[in-house]
Order: sequence, then structure tokens, then C-alpha cells
Amino acid sequence: MIETNHDPEVDVLHVSFGAPNAVYDGPTEVAHGVYLEFGADGHPIGIEVTGVRNRAGQIADRNAA
Repeated sequence: MIETNHDPEVDVLHVSFGAPNAVYDGPTEVAHGVYLEFGADGHPIGIEVTGVRNRAGQIADRNAA
């Protein structure tokens, strides 16, 4: 099951797609402000994106051009 959560206070989007009982083993930054989260077995279990509002504005600006 995929779960999403946006924390507007810190402007972070989190998407979980691992098993509910997956043991978190830490993130790896794959792009500026984009973190892939891994379970103890080495499989990805989530992704975290910081600065979501700013990124959405950049995409809208590109699409308008």
C-alpha cells in the first residue's frame, strides 16, 4: 500500500511504499532534497522530498514557458 503525507510546517512530502512492518535503515540523497529511504533488507521503502512548494512552483513556471 502507498501512503503519502505532506507536513506543511516543514514543507516535506513523504511517500511510503514498503511493507508496514519494514525496519527503516536510513536514507540516501539521490538528488538535492530528495531522499530514498531503505529498509534493513536493502530494498527501498519510501521517498522524502523537501521544499515541495518551491519545486511545484518551478514546474509550473517551466510549463508556462
